[in-house]
Amino acid sequence: MRISALSESSSERSEAMFPELVTDLLKDGYKVSFNAPGHSMYPTILANEPVLVEPIDPAAVHKGDIVLYRTNGHLIAHRVMGIVSDDKANEYSSLIEAFSPDIDLPPSNTNFKLEKGNAPQDSKLCGSTEKLFFILRGDASHNFDEPVKSEQVLGKVISIERNGNSINPYSRQHKLTCWLYKSSFRLKTFWGLRKPAQ
Repeated sequence: MRISALSESSSERSEAMFPELVTDLLKDGYKVSFNAPGHSMYPTILANEPVLVEPIDPAAVHKGDIVLYRTNGHLIAHRVMGIVSDDKANEYSSLIEAFSPDIDLPPSNTNFKLEKGNAPQDSKLCGSTEKLFFILRGDASHNFDEPVKSEQVLGKVISIERNGNSINPYSRQHKLTCWLYKSSFRLKTFWGLRKPAQ
């Protein structure tokens, strides 16, 4: 019994140390590979699939990138849906509501309208000296994460290992495969709902 208690304690310590280790390695300029748990990036990244993350300067992040960030002691890899500068920070809740059709919350700022001038932008449109905030979402989710500060961003996912092959998650082939999967799932769901009762 002591052995299992020790192994559980060691396992808990290892889980607590993992985000620290990954953070330190990425900040020191090393690439990091680990199995990504969860289904939030499905079908782009499957549960427990190995991913390779390289360090990135937050000013170099672009819309569509999959970034690894740290929040509340956890590591999360999600896709960048938008980037806003510090002067737009007070509009976060409105931006998230505007970009999340599933959120049924009353708007916090009823005068806010999503226009071309205040939509999330690519980082190259924001000055590199400005503090950037990122709007992220898992590919399998309809809801956005809390806005992520630039200092929380650790790295960018640059490859996924699937069936012994290294896959570029930004390649046209991979994007097409994911789109076809999502489309076929939607069609199956649609036709499944429309089947006549027997």
